[in-house]
Parts: sequence; structure tokens; C-alpha cells
Amino acid sequence: MFKNAKWIWPTEKIEKNQRANFFFSAECNKLPDSATLCIACETKYWLFVNGELVVFDGGLFRESIAGCGYFERVDISKYLQIGKNEITVHVWYYGNGGRNNSFCEKPGLLLYCEELSLATDEKTACEIDTAYTQPSDREKTFIYGGNHTVYNAKINPFSLCPKALSNNTRAVVLGEYGDKPWGDLVERVIPPLFFSERTECKAEKTENGYIVSLPYAMHFSPYFKIRAVAGTKIEVHSDRYSVNGGPGDFNSYFGHRAEYTCCDGEQEFEMFDWIFGEKIIFIIPKEVEIIELGYRESGYDSEVTTSFTTDNADVNILFEKCVRTLKVCMRENYMDCPDRERGQWIGDVSVQAPQVVYLLDKNGLLLLKKAIYDFINLRKGDKLVGNVPGDNFLELPSQSLNAISELGMIATYYNATKDKEILALAFEPAVKYLMLWETDKDGVVLRREGSWEWYDHLFNCDKEILNICWYYSALKFAKTMADELGDHRYDTFIQERMTSIEKNFEARYWRGEYSEGYFASGDFVDDRANAMAVLSGLCDSEKYPRIRYLLMSVFNSTTYMENYVLMALCEMGYKQDAFRRMMCRYQPLIHNENSTLWEDFFHLGTRNHAWSGGAASILLRYFAGINADLSIKDTDISPLKQVKCKFTNCNTGETKEIERK
Repeated sequence: MFKNAKWIWPTEKIEKNQRANFFFSAECNKLPDSATLCIACETKYWLFVNGELVVFDGGLFRESIAGCGYFERVDISKYLQIGKNEITVHVWYYGNGGRNNSFCEKPGLLLYCEELSLATDEKTACEIDTAYTQPSDREKTFIYGGNHTVYNAKINPFSLCPKALSNNTRAVVLGEYGDKPWGDLVERVIPPLFFSERTECKAEKTENGYIVSLPYAMHFSPYFKIRAVAGTKIEVHSDRYSVNGGPGDFNSYFGHRAEYTCCDGEQEFEMFDWIFGEKIIFIIPKEVEIIELGYRESGYDSEVTTSFTTDNADVNILFEKCVRTLKVCMRENYMDCPDRERGQWIGDVSVQAPQVVYLLDKNGLLLLKKAIYDFINLRKGDKLVGNVPGDNFLELPSQSLNAISELGMIATYYNATKDKEILALAFEPAVKYLMLWETDKDGVVLRREGSWEWYDHLFNCDKEILNICWYYSALKFAKTMADELGDHRYDTFIQERMTSIEKNFEARYWRGEYSEGYFASGDFVDDRANAMAVLSGLCDSEKYPRIRYLLMSVFNSTTYMENYVLMALCEMGYKQDAFRRMMCRYQPLIHNENSTLWEDFFHLGTRNHAWSGGAASILLRYFAGINADLSIKDTDISPLKQVKCKFTNCNTGETKEIERK
């Protein structure tokens, strides 16, 4: 795979936020049928062949399994020419970790191509790109990996394909394949990112520069072409540069920005990083002459294959915002938000998972499968944690239970694909995790704090009941996994726990004699807890009318748990009530200026949050009638008058048109 290739860097003097360029030459007497580069780097790379951009933002964040990273194969044959070929790799070493990546103590590039006889070693031409300098201490981001991009064109005028300043610099060998800190390498399991051509756009003049309004929220890299005098300073960021904390978190967090120092005359610059937003803010002095302003879009390469329209304009807007929210919360991993954290919070992924199945092509499933592998392979002992890969992992027991429950990402993926490889991977770790819960004298599980005993944001969260319901649902899916795999080692444990919960739940928590619903104390009744009592199967159908009343009069849930409240109403048969509640609660998100959905029903966090898009899967499952296994069922669509849906099965590629009246 890498044969004689070695991990290299231009210098032994390693700094965080360091960038380097590597230069390779290859002679071709005839064009090969294939020419595959095997590439691994720490942390990200941009690949150019004969001056043409071939890979934008390549590389996957470590880890694949503990201590190990990724490599990828890139066939560059179609970019080659007869005679001399120039291959350039620009590598950005983050030198930090965050909620989406793990810190690696050394940078490096490892490259091999058998067809072109290329291998990284001490003879490789390379250099530190000294035009990239360190940012000031102002507003550094520490939540996700990387840093601000600071470029000084006086040191080296920018060129899209980096040019060598010296032909004499040769690489320093830092290690062999398999050495620490890089470890063994696993082949990239998801497709390369897509990236567009540069898009020139109109800009609105402002007091400090220019604003470009994008067609929708996206991942983008800004660029500009200007005339200026040396030393002039330009700054670029997005409208989401400063972001609020989540509900209850009153801090502000910052994203990445670009800072550029001009050389003399006409020049251009493109940010070798991506930022997120719906607008680009160019802070440019008035004396600078603007030739062109624009951006390059990039993102995870997965197509939306399902359309959904109704007679209700607000429903259509909501659906489109769900789709856009899902798309911007995908890249190297599923993420909660692309502007504040970029972390793979596992509760968010469980809300995203049905949308992935219903909305996206096979590539969407590949990223979901990777999320499951991350969750299982990067567990900490028997603890299943969220925010992996990443240095800031946490165990939120409610989210980990969700992920292994009948409602979570593993069950959703399996129901759609019947991929038993995932069950074989997850079964034993799931059971071992369930064994961490202690029980009381009656055998009912007690709450587990983990790193953060979180069930939803804000008010009146009945943690005791939610803990039991999520746990019971996870036990049920563990039993399903055991049956599907024919692995009955843990049957006694699973059945005893299920029986003790079933025996005690009703007597302990039903308060129907003087109120309505399940609750653990006399202080409040929680819509989330009662919805989960329904979805877990612990609530019998005779109580549905009383739970219905509760779910139409109590509104504690944020957009995360609202998904499960709406699902519970639909599962009980009250689709009209589910629709009314959904449209009531989502009104502020439908009628705002954003193309994505806020973190909550009021602007208390990010303006685009993964867990907010559950309405799309509610509409597709209960109104279009797409089952969890991707079959089509007959369904009524009340109170809508008309539903049209064009649905493509992400497994088979078969397309069906559904029309309900």
C-alpha cells in the first residue's frame, strides 16, 4: 500500500497551525490507465496536478479506531499529460484538537504511487509555506479543530496552486508507516468531498467593505481579486462568525476567519479552509479596487433523492429547511452544527438518521455507517460516548441510550439496510453499556449521570422517567439484535431487566387518579417523558386518550425531543393533533429569514442545528407513508389535502411516486 514511503515534513521544528507544500514530478511516455495516489496526512490537504485542483480539503479527521488514522486513494490518471507532470500537495497541520478532531502531536505527509514511482522520503522537495502566519489572540476558536487563516502576500503572492520558493529544500523523515503518533491507517470509508468551481457574485457595499448574500446556507471558501498597495489589510468571515451558545449557555463562540495582507498591484486570494453561513462579510478598505468577489462551495457528496410537496405552503417551507439543515450538518462526520461545534453528538445523529434514509442517496448511508463505527470503535472502556472522533468526547447517557434504542441511529440504519455487520459490531458493546446501570431493590434501573446527565434543554425535564424509557427501548433493541444474530449470551440479563421495569413502571409513575400522565414527582408533568412512555411501549393503548390530551397541552420540549413527541402522537393514531402541534411549534422557524432551522423554537443557540430537522422524517413516514424498512404503506394524510412525494430507495435506487389525497 505505501511500500517505501515515509512520513515526512519540511522541518523538525514543528509548530501548531503550520502549513507546508510538497512537490513531485513524474514523466509519462504514455498515459496510464490508472495512477492511484495513496495519501495520508495530518491534518488536511489540497492536491493539484499540473496546476489543476483535484482534491479540496482532503483527509479525514482521526481517529478511525483508537490511535489510528485514515488514508485515501486518488486516481489522478485523467489529469496527467504526456511528458513532465507536476504534482503539488498543500498540507495544513492543525496542531490542535476539538469537538470534531483528535490532536496529533506531529504533522506529516505519507504518499505513494506505484504507477508513477512516487514515494515520500528524504529526497522529496518541500517547504514550509511561510506566507501563512499565526493569528493574533483576538477571538480564537477552540471548539472545533483548525484556526484562522492568516496570509501575508508580501512574503509570497498567493497562487491557487502553490509555487516553490526554493528548489533546494528536502524533506525530514519523521517516521515509518505504523509509527506513533499516526498509528495504523484505515482506508477512507466515505466519498471525497464535492467542491464547485469558483462562483463570482454581486456584492452590496457597506461602510466597512462588502456583503455577499449566498443563495442558501452552505460551506464555502471565499476568494477575491483586487488591486491594492502593499501592507493593506483585508478580513473575511461569514455572518455566522459569532455564534450563541445553546439554550442556557450565554457564552459567544467564534468560527474561523481569513486575514490577508496585500502585496503591491493586482492579486487574488482564496481561503484554503471552509466556513459556514448565508452571507460573506468582506472587510476591505475603501482605497482597494475590487475586481472580483466570490466563493467556492464544498460539502459532503450526497444527493437529495426525495421530493415532498403539499397544498400547504408552510409545510413546504418547513420541509425544505429540514433538508438544508441536514445537508449543512454533514462533512467528515454528521455534526450538530457547522458554525459553533461541528461535533458528532450522537443524539443529533439519531434524529438525523431517518432523514438520511428517507432523503439521501447511498453516500448518505455511508456517512451514517461511519458514525456508527465511530460511536462503537471509539468507546471508552464500556462507556459509549458522543462527540467522537474528537478530543472533547462526553458520555451523555440519554443520547447513548437513544443511539442503541429501537428509535436510534443503529436501529434506523439496520431497518433500512438489513446490514448485519452493524449488529455484529454493536451488539456486545451495547449490552456491556447497559450493564453499567445499577438498579434499586425492585430491579428498576437508577439514573446514571455520566459526564452530563442531559435529556433535553431547559425546563421541567422528568429525568427519572426518561432514563427508564430510553433504557427499556435500548433493552428491546438489544433483544432484537440477539435474535437477528442468533447470539443469546445475554438473554437472561436482558429479560430480567425488561421484566423488572415492566412490573414496576405503571405502579410507580402513573398519576391518573388525580392528574394525567406519567411523572416521577408531583411538581410537574413532562410531555417528553410521556411521549417516551408511549414510544418505548411501557404505556398501554388504553391510556392513549389521556396522553393525547397531555401532549396537546404541555410544551416543554425543545426541537430535539419534539421529534419524539410528534412521533408519539402519530404512533397513537393522532396524526391531526401531531400536525397541529408541529405547525404551531415550528412557526417561528418557518417564518424567519434563515434557510436552515434554529437550535430551538426561539433563537437561543445556532441558526442551524441537526436535531431540529426531525419534522422531515415525520412528514415522510406518517404522511407520505414510507416505512422504516423503505416499503410504501397506505396512509391517510389528514389534515393535509394533498401530498406528492417522489422517493428513491437509497439501497436499491428504485424510484416511486406517491400521491395522497
